[in-house]
Amino acid sequence: MTPKEPVILPNFICIGAQKTGTTTLYHILKNHPEITVSHPRKETKYFYRDEEYKLGLGFYSGFFSYDTPRKAIGEFDPDYLFFDYIPERIYKDLGTEMKFIVMLRNPIDRAYSQYLMSVKKGFEKLSFEEAIANEQNRKLSGSKKDWNHFSYISRGYYDQQLERYFKFYDKKNFLIINYENEFKENLPEVVKKICGFIGVSDVDLKTNIIANEATEAKYLSLTKFVKKGPVNNLLSLIVPNKEWRKQLRRAILRWNQKRVEIVPLSNEFRIYLYQNYFSDSINNLEKILNTDLTIWKEAKTIVPEKSASA
Repeated sequence: MTPKEPVILPNFICIGAQKTGTTTLYHILKNHPEITVSHPRKETKYFYRDEEYKLGLGFYSGFFSYDTPRKAIGEFDPDYLFFDYIPERIYKDLGTEMKFIVMLRNPIDRAYSQYLMSVKKGFEKLSFEEAIANEQNRKLSGSKKDWNHFSYISRGYYDQQLERYFKFYDKKNFLIINYENEFKENLPEVVKKICGFIGVSDVDLKTNIIANEATEAKYLSLTKFVKKGPVNNLLSLIVPNKEWRKQLRRAILRWNQKRVEIVPLSNEFRIYLYQNYFSDSINNLEKILNTDLTIWKEAKTIVPEKSASA
């Protein structure tokens, strides 16, 4: 009788938010001698994808059992913060002692960064202003995948997302990192804080890693060609392994990217987004976390123009 494979599961998860440096953090921590990270995918999507979740913890364990288990075992997936059904799944399957790293960024900048990523990947055809105006209609009429790509405003409601986790876990299970004040300003100190939080040694790790830069396709036709179904069918004949095919496609797409200059949002539109979408959420988040988020607040007030008859 063949011995049953041991089930190896994470004891910490970086749950997001999206576009806050989670990919950079993954590449830093995977070099720590006491940390095992999910492989070959940074984001296993296990708790997000129904079809994979149904496969059970034995399937999930496969992302961590590629090496001898180390002191800390972790996954990094921003979708875990956003989708409302995921906290209960994690609680049910991984228990009460899970530790969560949460990276939070000014929701306006986060939304714009996600928009640029969606444009880069060919998902988004609208302007940023149009995409914001159409977000709720897309939510109601689109698939879960569409909602994932176009949730620019909704992903910035961190207060609602964290409250869903706090129904199952004590706040001491969470390490909250501010992207602007901490991650960008002093990354080595952030890494040291994370190591202490997940219970591993403070070792010297390379932190000058750049991941997910803003880029666009050199040749748009090549991007479209690589993403088409027939190409995958052809590759399956040449490269039988599904994961290798995926990595090959990613390598081609990476080669086909060039850096772009990011056009900043106008001050007026930032104020509009803050006042109409994020001010209440930010104020509530301050209370929930007992922290000061003044850095995210747009101080100026838009004064309506006088009408011609006034």
